[in-house]
Amino acid sequence: MPNVIHVALDASSLPARPAGAGVYMLELAAALAARPSLRVTAFAPRPLPGCSHRPLSAGSPARRFAWQLRSLGPAVAASGAHLLHGLHFYTPRRLPVPVVTTIHDLTFFRLPRRYGLAHRWYYRLIAHTARFADRVIVPSSAVAHDAVRYLGLHAERLRVIPEAPRAGLRAADPARVAAARSKYRLGDAPYFLCLGTAEPGKRAVDAVRALPAIRERHPAALLALAGNPGPLLRPLQREAARLGVAHAVRWLGYLPDADLPALLTGAAALIFPSLFEGFGLPPLEAMACGTPVIAADTPAMSEYLAGVALFVPLRAPEAIAAQATRLLADPPFRADLAHRSLQHAARFSWASAADLTESVYRELLP
Repeated sequence: MPNVIHVALDASSLPARPAGAGVYMLELAAALAARPSLRVTAFAPRPLPGCSHRPLSAGSPARRFAWQLRSLGPAVAASGAHLLHGLHFYTPRRLPVPVVTTIHDLTFFRLPRRYGLAHRWYYRLIAHTARFADRVIVPSSAVAHDAVRYLGLHAERLRVIPEAPRAGLRAADPARVAAARSKYRLGDAPYFLCLGTAEPGKRAVDAVRALPAIRERHPAALLALAGNPGPLLRPLQREAARLGVAHAVRWLGYLPDADLPALLTGAAALIFPSLFEGFGLPPLEAMACGTPVIAADTPAMSEYLAGVALFVPLRAPEAIAAQATRLLADPPFRADLAHRSLQHAARFSWASAADLTESVYRELLP
């Protein structure tokens, strides 16, 4: 086994506005590159922190897939890497080096209506290529179960490695919180933050539907909805208008990384009613800022947030409203939950994820 492992990372799907899997690519690449026992080369549209860069043109999923089919294998061979790690599902066949791939979730099997036909077909296609991988990394036991169920993978090839809040993400100071409140028109009112307005499975509509009941008890309360704009934006706006709370909703759009800590820190809670997550980074990142989390009770959430999140049933706006009003009505309860959330989030780090990932690499090298 080489003392220093040369790892090639396939980060060809890194988006211009990273979220979820994109955050995983950036944070894991940086943590791997920081390890003296690894040398990391990344095939990506733009440089990844600490990695040697092999630039790719950004393009559509079809164009990226064509590059992976034709050129990824020869590129890895030319790089001299000891091993390839695909960071987003796709696994090439017949490489002369071991291959590790990461599967983030399999919601396109669990919740097919969450995706358009082409999107669903594409993700199912690349997910099935995981059968060519020597090891498959998943972020939770919930995804490991789905990989066996939907892809027929053998459990002994799977490795569960938890993710972590972004490096440096922590509670913001009062001045930064005040600046973010001003920038996003939140004033001094208590507000609840909900992330993910572009995908129906994130169920931002449940946060909107909870707002009237929250405001019955706390008339000044606001809801801040953040995420990439998409076809759901107008239906969400119409629902807020139908419920008579349009004036109490702030539409934040995509949040720059620089604003996220302050908005999380200032929130009374993060509302996260998603129907299914492979890991669920937003709740853990909220906890890293000392912000309580109201989350739908799903497998990955209960796996990693048991005892610290306030769980509600799926599609249950009334339960969201009950937990939200409890937080506003009982400051000592919220303060205790915030303290425990901070302690819980501190248990997760990308350095630990990189350590466990390197252990997977070393399983495969003689």
